[in-house]
Amino acid sequence: MQGRRSAIAEILRHYKPRTLGGRIFVIMMLGGVIIAGISTMASQYIIDRSERISRAYTLGFTIRELILIAENPELRSSAADLGARDGLLVTLMAADEPGTSLLFSRPAQHIALPVRLSETGWPTSVKVYFRRGRLSSEQRSSIEKSESPGLFFAGLSREIARLGLEGRLEVTMPSGNRLLVAHPVLWADHASPSVVFIMFLVGVVAVLAVFAALADLLAGPFKSLTHAILRNGDEVEGPPVEERGPTEARSMAAAYNGLRLRIARMLDDRTRMLAAISHDLRTPSTRLRLRAEFIDNDELRETVLRDLDEMDDLLSDAMDFLGDWIHKEEERTVDFISVLEAICDDYADLGRPVVFEGPKPLKFSSVHTVFGGGDEAHSFGDKRSIRLTCRAGTLKRAFTNLIENALKYGHRAYVSLDATADRVMVTVCDEGPGIPEEEQEKVFLPFYRVEGSRARSTGGSGLGLSIVKTVIDAHEGDISLRNLPRRGLQVTITLPRRVA
Repeated sequence: MQGRRSAIAEILRHYKPRTLGGRIFVIMMLGGVIIAGISTMASQYIIDRSERISRAYTLGFTIRELILIAENPELRSSAADLGARDGLLVTLMAADEPGTSLLFSRPAQHIALPVRLSETGWPTSVKVYFRRGRLSSEQRSSIEKSESPGLFFAGLSREIARLGLEGRLEVTMPSGNRLLVAHPVLWADHASPSVVFIMFLVGVVAVLAVFAALADLLAGPFKSLTHAILRNGDEVEGPPVEERGPTEARSMAAAYNGLRLRIARMLDDRTRMLAAISHDLRTPSTRLRLRAEFIDNDELRETVLRDLDEMDDLLSDAMDFLGDWIHKEEERTVDFISVLEAICDDYADLGRPVVFEGPKPLKFSSVHTVFGGGDEAHSFGDKRSIRLTCRAGTLKRAFTNLIENALKYGHRAYVSLDATADRVMVTVCDEGPGIPEEEQEKVFLPFYRVEGSRARSTGGSGLGLSIVKTVIDAHEGDISLRNLPRRGLQVTITLPRRVA
């Protein structure tokens, strides 16, 4: 049995369309065929019901003839044959014959006879028996307005068929004899239109739900590819994306894997080239330092050594920005307060005006209960511990760059830290002139400087904030700038609070 299922699955897999358009076409065709089949079944029910009601209407005239025959002793024996031609089951009973076994247990529903009809042989009583349900007052009113006995029984037969319930008719004639009439097809239990309509809606909704699930399954490879791209982000290393699904999804996954491979090779080539350039430049830089020591002019010697230091710093910043050093550091869980506090303490030890303000203690208010309590505030302690899973080394570099910028352009740096259940907020403020709002987005670009100059005398290399932005983006954080009301710039960094 298992082998047979595997063979069937292999056949279906072989003939399954390989393109997205082909699979969508197959799903649309299957959905259209199934919905068309359900609609055909509903239409067939409506047609059958209409034909059943029409046939039931003609039975009324046959019943009228049966009543006339039943009153004639000579023709009474042919009543069953006359009814059988139209599918009627006819039973003649004498006035004193009980015959309760032929009737339903539910009480009979009497149909009022029109007073204006006074034809010979007109019944004295007409009763309808149902296992369940009844004729409505509107149906009875329509029947009782009939102009002739034939129309009376035709209308009665039609309404019994319209109900779709199993029923029987008992007619009591002037002689006292009774005529029991039933029809196993027209007066039988059938599904009501409301039930069929509900079943049709349920069927259509079920089909749509199934094909919505199939459509979602069809989009699965594209969703997986999207999640993989979002998960990888800027990283080009790691396992390739699985190539599965329709041809278009496989092609997209293959193109993405190829693109990542080409970018990885390009980054490796760039890193190797930068390392070679750095090595080749640092060698003559070292020789120049040695030769500068022999310069007798102290001012000239200090100028040359300062220029060499700036060149080395520029090379280091360029290597840091263009290299993949951020993603190479592994994430670990650290006490984030201690990380920031250590950076600020190092500057304070060197006499630099850097102030650190840690997060405020957590406070809560007690609530009133039946056992007492009040609204007084309580605190968990004076010092909080904020655990954060991050690349601590790269974050240290980012916050060091921010503090250096604050000291360089704003003379003082104020660092504050706060945290909520899902994020960590760090602000770095200074007392400088700030940055014009139209320039605030551009300062994160490599080598971009607000004063329009790359001269070292007016600032850094233009890579400090670019490195900060790269580090924060790698941590899925956000960085924003805001000029303070009086003077100074506020840099706000928000990091997601993740603890592995």
